[in-house]
Amino acid sequence: MWSFDGVKFSDAEPIRLTYGERMRIVLVNDTMMSHPMHLHGMWSDLENDDGEFHLRKHIVDMPPGSRRSFRVRADALGRWAFHCHLLYHMAAGMFREVRVDV
Repeated sequence: MWSFDGVKFSDAEPIRLTYGERMRIVLVNDTMMSHPMHLHGMWSDLENDDGEFHLRKHIVDMPPGSRRSFRVRADALGRWAFHCHLLYHMAAGMFREVRVDV
């Protein structure tokens, strides 16, 4: 089973954001595999170790044993997918719905 925080998609509540909200996402990959993470509809502003803007991406690569933080502005209303781009990881539970509402 692949998951976020030990919870697979079928057991998870959506992540709810308010339109215009800016949030920091911190991902920790404690596996021995890479996970290319993709949040549809919004850009991910990757940060360096000091929390300063480093680079803007659509897919954040998570090498084995890594920790990365990035900021996202919820600037697209609707329901969005947040998942590992390795389709068998996504299908096995490494997927979340993100809802952006007013």
